[in-house]
Amino acid sequence: MNRRIGNRGAVCAALALGFASLGDDCDGDLVQDPTFRDWCGDTLCSWTLVAGHIARAPTWNANDLGVSFVDQGTEISQATTETSATCILFTSVADIDPSAELTLGVDFNSDGTIDYSAPLGATNWQSVESEITAPLAYQGVTFYLTKAGTGTAVLAEMRIQSSSGCTAAPVTVKDLQFGEKCDPDGGNVCASGLTCFGVSGDALCSQCSDAVTCANGATCSTRSVFFPSQCGPGQGLGDAGAPCLVGTDCASGTCNGAVPVALADEAGTCDLDAALGGDANPSNCQWYGARGGTCR
Repeated sequence: MNRRIGNRGAVCAALALGFASLGDDCDGDLVQDPTFRDWCGDTLCSWTLVAGHIARAPTWNANDLGVSFVDQGTEISQATTETSATCILFTSVADIDPSAELTLGVDFNSDGTIDYSAPLGATNWQSVESEITAPLAYQGVTFYLTKAGTGTAVLAEMRIQSSSGCTAAPVTVKDLQFGEKCDPDGGNVCASGLTCFGVSGDALCSQCSDAVTCANGATCSTRSVFFPSQCGPGQGLGDAGAPCLVGTDCASGTCNGAVPVALADEAGTCDLDAALGGDANPSNCQWYGARGGTCR
């Protein structure tokens, strides 16, 4: 059931799609350009065009331009480094035909897996709000807007904000990668072969723990509090398929798929092999953790 009020100037109407009840805090924007006014040529500057085509289009006011999802399959996204929002409030103002099948997708940890999705129901320039309870721990979040149908879908606003007062259960994130934040109480579940280890709120999917020993007899340890626990990190003990962060973790000397994780808003890129392999300690890696990776 949808509850809407007024036009673009109206706020705080609930959308019951399995979301939590609305909180009372509307501060804390999580995305840039929520009103789709910042264009770089024929595409949005702050939103990534994943598929299809978008175009500027009049909204509830002919002088107020929003974004039209032109084709079936059109999708835009925006990645954020958000890690602390416990409730996320969505406020949309749009002209959506039922046949447009426009949906909102949320990818916690920005790992390519949509952890929550819900349709944005048919509306004609009415403000619609909804909330979800975020997972207990996550590292970044990416938001997707996807048009699966053929009808008209024009958005004047998609405001995404940190809120408060959620009462629904947190979104459960499954199959978390090596090094991703998890919940020791079971809310966020590590992939098979990994264990959630650490203090609640800072626990990471790890190869080993105080309760899970290393099969090869290696000592379970961690490079620092920002990295997951491993069986002999940097000792070249990992067989093919074992979790790793850099090549020195593996018997083959090659670790595939590991990526740095920003722990603060630091500029630049991080060379994990240089930072963790002992060859160097680049200054732009000092506030990074890492996740993923398997030995070749």
